[in-house]
Amino acid sequence: MNQEDMLYCQKTIDQYDRTIDKNEQIPDDQYPPWEKFLLPYLKEGGHILDLGCGTGHYSLVFQRLGFLVSALDASAACCRIASEKLGIPVQNLRFDQLSDIALYDAVWACCSLLHIPRRAMPDAFSRIAAALKPDGYVYASFMEGDEEEWREQMGSFMANMTEESMQTVLSSVPTFRIMNIERTPCLYKEGRQWIHFIMKKTRSA
Repeated sequence: MNQEDMLYCQKTIDQYDRTIDKNEQIPDDQYPPWEKFLLPYLKEGGHILDLGCGTGHYSLVFQRLGFLVSALDASAACCRIASEKLGIPVQNLRFDQLSDIALYDAVWACCSLLHIPRRAMPDAFSRIAAALKPDGYVYASFMEGDEEEWREQMGSFMANMTEESMQTVLSSVPTFRIMNIERTPCLYKEGRQWIHFIMKKTRSA
């Protein structure tokens, strides 16, 4: 990442570190069941990387379903909470520090990659492709739209995504093929929706 991208990312990380409180987490029953989008593509007991795991909700969902889960997050505070919840070490890494090779059957990136500028996403998806086993899958979700901006009221950077902009990102990462796209309403922004991508690694990274 260039210096401007790193500034946006670090400001977002700092905000999570300041505001995350394990006693004020979203109750599990208030999380949407978005795991349903990836589950049809998974083999029993497969290895999933939760990329940008936050406090570990979806990691725990996959653990309880019998999958082997690894997790990482750029926020040290989130890592501590997720590690306690999951009973495993959670790596404190940014997306551009992912260096695993052919370890995972799937990568779960739920509302996490949206925190980096779109121009940094080809590198992130290239690293995800390298981390996946052959024929592995990646799930990634974003707010649908063209906006890409620092959200002062939230203290975080957010890059929205459309089908067209994802195709542009993936034009630099030909190892991925989009298998499915789903949309769900955003419950806190009237008239907006989340867009969910399922992609498959089709060639060696």
